[in-house]
Amino acid sequence: MSELLRVEKLCVRFPARDGATVHAVENVSLSIPRGGALGLVGESGSGKSTTARAIAGLQLPSEGRVLLSGEPFGPGSDRATRQRVQMVFQDPQGSLDPRRPIGWSVEEPLVLQGAGSPLARRARALAALDACGLDPRLAVRYPHELSGGQRQRVAIARALVVEPELVILDEPTSALDVSVRAQVVNLLCELRRRFGLAYLFVSHDLAVVRRVCEDVAVMYLGRVVERAPRAELFGAPRHPYTQALLSAVPELGREFAADPLGGDPASPLAPPSGCAFHPRCSRRAEVLGNRCALELPHLVERAAGAVACHLAEPPVTRP
Repeated sequence: MSELLRVEKLCVRFPARDGATVHAVENVSLSIPRGGALGLVGESGSGKSTTARAIAGLQLPSEGRVLLSGEPFGPGSDRATRQRVQMVFQDPQGSLDPRRPIGWSVEEPLVLQGAGSPLARRARALAALDACGLDPRLAVRYPHELSGGQRQRVAIARALVVEPELVILDEPTSALDVSVRAQVVNLLCELRRRFGLAYLFVSHDLAVVRRVCEDVAVMYLGRVVERAPRAELFGAPRHPYTQALLSAVPELGREFAADPLGGDPASPLAPPSGCAFHPRCSRRAEVLGNRCALELPHLVERAAGAVACHLAEPPVTRP
């Protein structure tokens, strides 16, 4: 498959009080092929949503660039280019206009583009609602008259109505009940097959990512620490942080670790020296000397994926 999205050394930093800087995203590089799905996982505060917003053109990067089909993409792109990338947010209640019926919310992107006649735009909006499993007759309802799952389907329909190539989904199921979550996940898988969509799927729910995505990138404190195909990452994770995340998922027949990560991540205002994960890593003693605390590990490409960990590097042979 040809490459649709490429992210090169993306950095997003914010000024803070006393002249400090928040390093929200540092040196993130990703790629998604046409029709592919990449999961972006990690704890809250790891930089997943900021990365997604920067890729979507909603946040200006401090450094790096985003390429769509090999061409620069960002806040300055023209309207026709921007419609190729759409975003679905975590909270549909907050992203839908409470004063407008949902049919208008789905149709509005077409109105802004001046696409077709009013009748044609209305027909496309109703078709998008139908594709997302909603009765088109609900188009006259307001967001508060719908359930959480229905509102999220409306948000997905609004993203699809302009026929994008890439949909960025920022925690699209985290605010939903478990039963409704499964329905929305199945819908997303079906829409991807039906329309040939590519997904960037941001989530802390590893089970959902495993269901939706072929490739997974793991973020910690603003950096990608591991990237691998789904089977390799869930079957044989290399980074200690990825291993801890997976061990935190309950499984039948396996003892559940109450706190496999050992505390909270550091602040992006003052990230630790060396490997940002080393204060919480139970395996740092396996590295000779104090390398984990002093030297930042780089993301090293492997046969399947990449990992940023001194433990994953080949041993240094000395004469």
